[in-house]
Amino acid sequence: MTNGLDKFTNLESKVYRIVELFRATNVQKETLEKEILRFKSKIDQMSAENGQLKSEVSQFKKENRIIKEKVEIIIRKLDRLRL
Repeated sequence: MTNGLDKFTNLESKVYRIVELFRATNVQKETLEKEILRFKSKIDQMSAENGQLKSEVSQFKKENRIIKEKVEIIIRKLDRLRL
């Protein structure tokens, strides 16, 4: 009779361990889901910043081209003065 009770106690202990492992797994899952949301938010933020930086670089390139053209005009005018 004690053998049957020992087996049941052993089984009960295993079931409790499984329940605790399941709870721990759920906690880890929730933590990871929150972390995923945080990372997605960070990615969205970085993507927006990237778009803004691309726009700024494009504007700088445009300004650089305009300045280069003006400098070339000035240089040509100075060259004509030397002749």
